[in-house]
Order: sequence, then C-alpha cells, then structure tokens
Amino acid sequence: MTRAESTYLMTAKARAHYAAELFSIATVAAVIDELASQGHRQYRIVQELPFDLSETVPAHKLETWLEREEFRYVWRPTVEPGDPQRPNRSNEYPELEIQW
Repeated sequence: MTRAESTYLMTAKARAHYAAELFSIATVAAVIDELASQGHRQYRIVQELPFDLSETVPAHKLETWLEREEFRYVWRPTVEPGDPQRPNRSNEYPELEIQW
C-alpha cells in the first residue's frame, strides 16, 4: 500500500467516524424533541469540521429515518469561515437542516 492510499484510508475512516457521531439518529431525535418543546420549528446540524458528509452511510440512514418520521430536510450550502471581506465559494460544504 502506498502512502497516498493509506493517507486516503485514514481520512475516510476519520470522516466516517465524525459522520456517525454527527448523524446519530438517537442524538438527532433527542435534539429535535428538545427544540420542539422550546417552540422551534427547525434544527440545523452545524458541523465543526468543513467536510461534505452528505454521501456518508450515517447521513443516508438519518435521511431514511427522517423520511419515515415525515420530517422535511434539506442540505444547505455552508461556506467555511475565512476572510469575511473575501468569501471563497470553493470551500463550500453542505449542512443538514431539518424542519417540522
């Protein structure tokens, strides 16, 4: 295995682990219940790391659960924080917004 291959695999493993934590159905369900009890009508899963996780297995499982529970959701573009005077659209990644 080349160094590039092993580096890619480490990156993929780290992103998969982060996605599993971020898109945990139990955690998302608890947050939705908490926000709804406070009168909110949406929840945006804000990522600390600027990765496109929309195609990960945990994201697809969460989407399936959201559809089964009849929530609406959309992947909204988010720009990585940087220089506010010179935003860079090339550092854009999607974050999941759930509505009810």
